[in-house]
Amino acid sequence: MAKNPTSPLNKVARMLDLVPYLHAHQGIALSTLAQNFGVSESEMNADLTTLWMCGLPGYTPLELIDLSFDSGFVTIRNAQTLENPRSLNKEEAIALLLGLDLVRSALAIDREDLIAKIDVLSQRLRTLIGLQAQLKAEPAVDGSIRSTITKAISLGTSLDIRYHSLYADRISERTILPIEWHNDAFHEYVFAYCDQAQSFRTFRLDRIQYANSGEKKLKPGNVSQILESPALVYRIRIHSHLRAARELFEFEGDDKELHTGIEKEISSFTAEWMRRMIFSAGASVELLSPEAERADIVSSARALLALYEGK
Repeated sequence: MAKNPTSPLNKVARMLDLVPYLHAHQGIALSTLAQNFGVSESEMNADLTTLWMCGLPGYTPLELIDLSFDSGFVTIRNAQTLENPRSLNKEEAIALLLGLDLVRSALAIDREDLIAKIDVLSQRLRTLIGLQAQLKAEPAVDGSIRSTITKAISLGTSLDIRYHSLYADRISERTILPIEWHNDAFHEYVFAYCDQAQSFRTFRLDRIQYANSGEKKLKPGNVSQILESPALVYRIRIHSHLRAARELFEFEGDDKELHTGIEKEISSFTAEWMRRMIFSAGASVELLSPEAERADIVSSARALLALYEGK
């Protein structure tokens, strides 16, 4: 959630930051100052007016902060006691140390210049808060895997990966041709063509155990042909929990169209996904076709029931 720039706490923090900033940027335009602090010019005017009435005990014109901003340009005098920036507290410094460690782990080993600067800054922060131990942040995704995928996308080359599939609950070796990657619901995904499946799949980056450059080239003509190929189509009948089934299988329509026994056609890239969706829906959803998938689910359900019955 974004911070409210007009809240009292943020206003006080902003005014404390304004004083050292103005000392270093004498004569700055009011519009530029407001833009740099992420507030409107009227809000910045209000902050400067408040600062103009602040100072040391005695509160005569000699002790108050001397500000000039009527001309549209801001200068400050007589605020030497506040001319240094606010110091970081321990929690802020630790957050920066963890962030720097994540950045360092994502850098290529040949960026020795940046790695050296990060090490110097990290040491200064540890000294600032008196921290002797070296903090280590473990990223959800290995930085080398992310950089390998990014390079493969830019060059149009394939990758050999080891992947832990959540749907099948197994680890497999695959050759993929990555096309794009994106963030969704706090996770990173890569959209790619999978040679083993002969179709497109979405892979979650934190489930890729390793990724090595492959030999194959991604051909735009083949990609277009694959994108136009139809997905697997299934037909289901919904017996109960109508709204829950619509959310689970993500089909179109509003509540007025839902009724017991309604049938829908659902598309999927994998039979495994459909099997798991049907099982998770329990008795509320029935798979009608294809017949082979229906028979397979019936057989699997009977085998599971036999385990519970001790047969």
